[in-house]
Amino acid sequence: MANIIVEHRWKNHANEEVKKTIAGIIQMANDGKLPEGFQLKSINVLDSELKAICNWEAPSINSMKEFLEKLNPPTKHEIMEAQKAY
Repeated sequence: MANIIVEHRWKNHANEEVKKTIAGIIQMANDGKLPEGFQLKSINVLDSELKAICNWEAPSINSMKEFLEKLNPPTKHEIMEAQKAY
């Protein structure tokens, strides 16, 4: 398993669509409908910066990329594998 950080950025005109996407992902997580091996740890939204930072547990960084391709969020995003400090 990998600890994955996904940083999303979007333009102001996409704000409503982004909020709907976030709500949908949270609902998927709450309903146990994420792909096997995926766990949403947190979503932190910085509205004033049109930015969100999501923390996931996923089988690999490549599987996270594939999952995001299917979700096709209305954002530009960067995917990084984080090392646990403790």
